[in-house]
Amino acid sequence: MNHEFGAELRRRRVHAEISLNEMARRLNFSKGYLSKIENGRQPPTEQLARLADAELGANGELAALVQRPDPPNGDSPVDFAHPNRREVLAFGSSLFLPLGINEADAETAAEDPQTRLYYRDQFEQLRKRGQQSAPGLVLRTIAVEYCTLVELAEAAPYREGRATFEILAARYAEYAGWMAQEAGDNQSSRAWTRQSAKLAESAGDQALAAYALVREAELAMYARDATRTISLAQQAQQHPGADPRVLALAAHREAQGHAMLNNSRECRAALDRAETWLANGVPEGPGGSPLGSTTVADLNLAVSGWCTFDLGRPKQAAELLERALARTAPTARRARAMFGARLALAYEATSDLDRMCEVASQVIAIAQPIGSATARTELRRLTRAMARRHNYRPAKELHVEITAALFGFPVS
Repeated sequence: MNHEFGAELRRRRVHAEISLNEMARRLNFSKGYLSKIENGRQPPTEQLARLADAELGANGELAALVQRPDPPNGDSPVDFAHPNRREVLAFGSSLFLPLGINEADAETAAEDPQTRLYYRDQFEQLRKRGQQSAPGLVLRTIAVEYCTLVELAEAAPYREGRATFEILAARYAEYAGWMAQEAGDNQSSRAWTRQSAKLAESAGDQALAAYALVREAELAMYARDATRTISLAQQAQQHPGADPRVLALAAHREAQGHAMLNNSRECRAALDRAETWLANGVPEGPGGSPLGSTTVADLNLAVSGWCTFDLGRPKQAAELLERALARTAPTARRARAMFGARLALAYEATSDLDRMCEVASQVIAIAQPIGSATARTELRRLTRAMARRHNYRPAKELHVEITAALFGFPVS
């Protein structure tokens, strides 16, 4: 594989009439390192492959030579079976939480409109808290409230009231899935997400059921499974209940999947669709709260920056991500950590090491107290990319800080 990539890199470089010196300059790698890669004596990194692919206009063919194969059956559709009530209650009981509201109290609360308003407001407060607190702390509250909402749905005397509480419970379950992902527990994240879809189906809310596919696509994206990411995102876009916002969020996941495969044209088309759908999106989602991120002011700009980095254009990616972060409130710590880590990667790739260190230090300060698994994933990528910067003292010191943050040690 090393020899195949190296030979193809050299063939395309020579065909483009680019010298080894010039290619090294364009990619911000040393001439000696590129020579070893072309001769098969050094394994190429994914980052180098993406940069070279973009520079030589290989349309993903060069990058594909070093990409890990997708897991078997990765593109199989997700089946969200219609739930039965006993299963819904059993899911809450399996969390070992104190359930069992008095039946009369539950019915009284279910009929009171203030109860629904309380849980809608509580959900918004939990989303704000989730941006600034460790996910485990937020998950505990979500789980208790989720179980209460399921019992209130059971106690509601009329179908309309039951559906209202089921939708609220589904939103809590969906957000629990995000917090579980941020805690690094993808198995629990997937279980919560699928439970959210079941409740949404039961309540007749097709938009939320479609959004569960978007969340599954996001989990696949962070697992670097591009094929499954695209497949799930396309399923969400074909779902009959997908509203414009869900369609936009699904298109973002599809774009990110295509970017991982260096499919520039397909990525750009998905981003253009997302931008159009976002402009036509509804202000509120199921249960009264918008689906997806509400803390990034220009979500399409941020995702475009994310994709542009994977497409091997780090300078352009840095410009887009800087603009997106400039429009994101300081209180949106989780979003700033996630996109900030990707920004640090872009600066490393352009050899702007001073700015890389500055951004990465900010990310560490944000990500460590909130326990962001997504930011840690990007920081791990940064440590691997920084291995070639061993002669730059600030980068060496930053490497120590990132390693300490990844393992949970305090950073001075």
